Amino acid sequence: MSISGAENAVAAADADVVVTAVPAYHLVDTVEAVADSLADDAILVCPAVGMKRDEAGFHYNRPGAGSVTALAAEAAPESVSVVGAFHNLSADRLANLDVELGIDTLVVGDDGDAKGIVSDLAAGIEGLRPLDAGGLANAAEIEGLTPLLINVAQNNDGLHDLGVRFE
Repeated sequence: MSISGAENAVAAADADVVVTAVPAYHLVDTVEAVADSLADDAILVCPAVGMKRDEAGFHYNRPGAGSVTALAAEAAPESVSVVGAFHNLSADRLANLDVELGIDTLVVGDDGDAKGIVSDLAAGIEGLRPLDAGGLANAAEIEGLTPLLINVAQNNDGLHDLGVRFE
């Protein structure tokens, strides 16, 4: 496996799996900008979560499509499989290469083969366990966990790198 970087459309054209690592409010524009570059059998992975913040904390900002992952699916070409994954990973944990992740990522999608490929990629990250959470229709429940985790982490000492682990 090799990983490299390039301008979005060039990177998308050369990739089997494209991770749209952009804020939710840039997701549709980004997918539309690379749509013509995506191979018919490409897999588009959406980790984005729509959130808003007020004095009480972070809240899930559910889009009219039902989830941010559904927005990605609507913007992607029909031939491209869309998978939701990596929504609830702690930025603090990911930034510290010395910490043991020890967390799960929930994977959703309507194409079982695409979910399997994304799950295999996730399993290749030491300490990250992918779990199948069903179809794309389940993405909103997963995305809604992210603001909850951030609120818990911000309001409790020692939980800045909070993650989810199912036992």
